[in-house]
Amino acid sequence: MFNIFGKKKAQSATNLIHKGGMRLKEAEVDIMFIAKNDQVIYTNDESDHLFTLDKDGDKKLNGRVVNMIFTGQSDNSVIEIFVLFNDSEAYTLFTLGVGREERFDYVSQAIFKYFLDKKIEGVFSLKEGYLVQYLSRFTLFQKGAKYFMVNSGQSHAYLIEEDVIKRGSGDEIKSQFWS
Repeated sequence: MFNIFGKKKAQSATNLIHKGGMRLKEAEVDIMFIAKNDQVIYTNDESDHLFTLDKDGDKKLNGRVVNMIFTGQSDNSVIEIFVLFNDSEAYTLFTLGVGREERFDYVSQAIFKYFLDKKIEGVFSLKEGYLVQYLSRFTLFQKGAKYFMVNSGQSHAYLIEEDVIKRGSGDEIKSQFWS
């Protein structure tokens, strides 16, 4: 059995970060972050190969991120899983718009299968039904231990640092990342 929280107890917010990579081989995607009820419980720290350096020397994801939001039907828990799609697939899904909903549905099912197969605890409840919503097409930047995601219209953005996730418009969040 694998506990997403490692050997540490899930009592303290600083103990919720599990180290390691989470690649869903069957779905050919990587999970970058998991936030549960507004607290980051997982950060993929084996993702350097997914980034390139931009002209300013900052790391930029070679692809796009989709935020898959799972909401518990009876307990209203909110689990956000930020999934990385490589650049060529992102072009097909977002620019051409080919098979996007089907692909997202497949990946969300692969997430459940992965967590069940690996016996990962502390994220999903086996007794809960979940509604899934997809917020897509975020560009991801990394600067040290900070991660900044923004959509193309800059209407939605996220800043993730350690176990904290901040949300807002691109204008509200980007100054916190670039400073």
